[in-house]
Amino acid sequence: MKRTTVIVIWMCLVAFTSCTSQQTASDTKILFDFDWKFALNEQPGAEQPGFDDSNWRVLDVPHDFSIEQPFDSAFATGPGGAYTFGGIGWYRKHFTTDPGFVDKKLSVLFDGAYRNSEVWINGHHLGIRPYGYSSFYYDITSYLNPVGQNNVMAVKVNTSEQDNSRWYTGAGIYRHVWLISKEKLHINQWGVFARTVEANEQEANINVSIEVNNELETDQQCTVLTKLLDSNGKVVAKAETRLEAKTNQQQLVEQSILLKKPSLWSVEQPNLYTLQVEVISNKQLVDAYSTAFGVRTFQFDPNKGFILNGKQVKLKGVNNHHDGGPLGAAVFNHTHKRQLSILKEMGCNALRMSHNPPAPELLAYADSMGFVVIDEIFDEWMDGKTPHGYAPHFEEWYQRDVENWIRRDRNHPSVIAWSIGNEVKEQWDEVNGPRIAKMMIEASRKHDTTRPFTAGSNGIPSVNASGLGAMLDLVGYNYHEALYADDHKKYPNQVIYGSETVMYPYHDYNCWQMRTYEEWLATQTEDYIAGEFLWTGFDYLGEAGIGDVGHGCDFWKTWPNWPWRGADCGVIDMCGHPKPGYWFRKALWTDEPIIYLAVQTDPSARNRNVSSFWNWPKVEAHWNHATIGDTLAVHVYTNVPDVELRLNGKSLGTRNWDLKNEAFLFWEVPYEPGKLEAIGKTADGKTVSFAVQTAGEVAKIVLTPDCKTIKANKQDLSYVTVQLLDTNDVPVPFANKLIEFEVSGAGKLLAVGNGNQQSHTFFKGGKMETHLGKCLAIVQSTDQKGEIILSAKSGMLPIAKTKLKAK
Repeated sequence: MKRTTVIVIWMCLVAFTSCTSQQTASDTKILFDFDWKFALNEQPGAEQPGFDDSNWRVLDVPHDFSIEQPFDSAFATGPGGAYTFGGIGWYRKHFTTDPGFVDKKLSVLFDGAYRNSEVWINGHHLGIRPYGYSSFYYDITSYLNPVGQNNVMAVKVNTSEQDNSRWYTGAGIYRHVWLISKEKLHINQWGVFARTVEANEQEANINVSIEVNNELETDQQCTVLTKLLDSNGKVVAKAETRLEAKTNQQQLVEQSILLKKPSLWSVEQPNLYTLQVEVISNKQLVDAYSTAFGVRTFQFDPNKGFILNGKQVKLKGVNNHHDGGPLGAAVFNHTHKRQLSILKEMGCNALRMSHNPPAPELLAYADSMGFVVIDEIFDEWMDGKTPHGYAPHFEEWYQRDVENWIRRDRNHPSVIAWSIGNEVKEQWDEVNGPRIAKMMIEASRKHDTTRPFTAGSNGIPSVNASGLGAMLDLVGYNYHEALYADDHKKYPNQVIYGSETVMYPYHDYNCWQMRTYEEWLATQTEDYIAGEFLWTGFDYLGEAGIGDVGHGCDFWKTWPNWPWRGADCGVIDMCGHPKPGYWFRKALWTDEPIIYLAVQTDPSARNRNVSSFWNWPKVEAHWNHATIGDTLAVHVYTNVPDVELRLNGKSLGTRNWDLKNEAFLFWEVPYEPGKLEAIGKTADGKTVSFAVQTAGEVAKIVLTPDCKTIKANKQDLSYVTVQLLDTNDVPVPFANKLIEFEVSGAGKLLAVGNGNQQSHTFFKGGKMETHLGKCLAIVQSTDQKGEIILSAKSGMLPIAKTKLKAK
């Protein structure tokens, strides 16, 4: 029996929320995520409407069919793709339309489908998109059946050509799908471009370009009305243009808006307006477009770095790949919000999208939460890095992919630069590097001339020598901090920033991509360095073993690969649990008084200068050790000037911390069970402290949800952290126990995970072992309201339960 979705016109305003966040859509945008049918592998004839899909699985998107298979070292995706499944997936959706859609123009918009996606409607082939990260849309108006009759949309996604990426990509329709309904007289898709020309606390000048398209058979008299609404919904400025819309033509309407006493957008106060554009004809509203809009000005200066609204702002950034850990590539809105909240708490204010366009929802959260973004499109141009990557498609497709990328993202106030590539092999080609960069920049400037262009490069000497660096507005240095000072003198008009930097401040080597402590410190203190983007914020799937790569100048020659499934180089693990490096950055990047203790888990941590290139020394917040009297390295991460260390109440001395001399305080302490505590004094005499305590045997499981109330919309999530404690509620740091989960009521268990990148336990199963005493369960809402109970059990331990509510 076929499941058919009835699309009715009253559904045209769709809003879905994550905890307390809200995302709005225009009145022509209909969420098309639900009730798809799915089958793996080739399905001959599945594009035809009469194909029998009665035995196919019914699911909702976002969906990633790679993450639904177990990890296997035999899979062709290899270490880059996290040893996950690559193959063919088919999706089919049955739907009928309401009489309200008669004479309307209908399109289907995919926010992302990885990769080589092909789309059919009622057997008509709409097209193919090789690149898996581009948003794209098709006009389906001419191919729909009459109102009340069944329509079938079929989508084939093919990732069987491996390997095609250096990191985990996922597979399938992994982002949202939308049905776009418009009148024949309408605003083009992504056809509004608003930008701040000038702004200060007294007034702001805003220019708005609107593409109006008339597909009716006669000219139309219409009014284009643009309104700016404040956070209370009050109209605070507007512009109006009378237009004779010519038949079968697209016309560009240019407007200027003067806003008095604007609330400026910044990373500290991300004030947002709503920009609302209406097309009115015969006194009827025929089309509308609405988007969040931030009023801000910015510039990059070769001597002062990044300047936002006239004030210098140091970029305290991270790189992130697109996966959601246990969710794979099928990331929901709340996942984005949770990740950015954790980063914001660390003091992070900037994101680099490595190395592809992100989900539009992520940029919306960056707008509302106060992040600036370097929006990136490609990891390779014509000279590929993987056998089946983007390179074979570049010449045919780059202009269309660039167009959709910039037009989709150009209204986000968070976006401050367009990155045209990352570590492309052409950076070492003095002919093709500048040639292709020119092609990319020219293609991009057709759609936005207001933002600078950049690229991330790990071959900086070649980039500067070939002239490629001079073509870029900003030069992104990947792991070349040692070159900053000399290059600032050689190229005084060049803006420098660390597009990729490693998290740890020390290196004990003087060779390729290494730097001294003084060179690391310059990024934090020198004005001419705009800032840095750590590799990475979150651990991710793929690039298996980064973080455990060896030491010394030849670290990059030997990779551990299997049993590693992913990269361990983040300051936060894949489940969202902060690691020791997170607290070091929080102390460095925030004004909040911070003290944090981390103790060695491996003898190598006793040498402060020894660390994996992409990782932190092996330390954790614990005070558990087998042998009394053994000397253990103790790190204290702080931003207060004086710190005392105490063991079981006995002082081990007080030390002064000064960033000019050292990144963190370092003690060596003979082990004895009990309590190790660091106590600090701020400059104004306030006390801050942090302690670790010897734990006993595991006595209980504790469940902590990040959201106790979620929306009953089939897409909202609650992330439930699972922690093992002893009888005194002390975390048991090295306890690894298998936890079994069960969900009842108005929700379901979506995924489980832990922070161990060598674990091969199935993310979509009902059990997960703890790692460092913790793991994670992700609960998803259904379309039912009511109570959700998550239970967790392990052996003879008491069963733990937490109660959620869907409403």
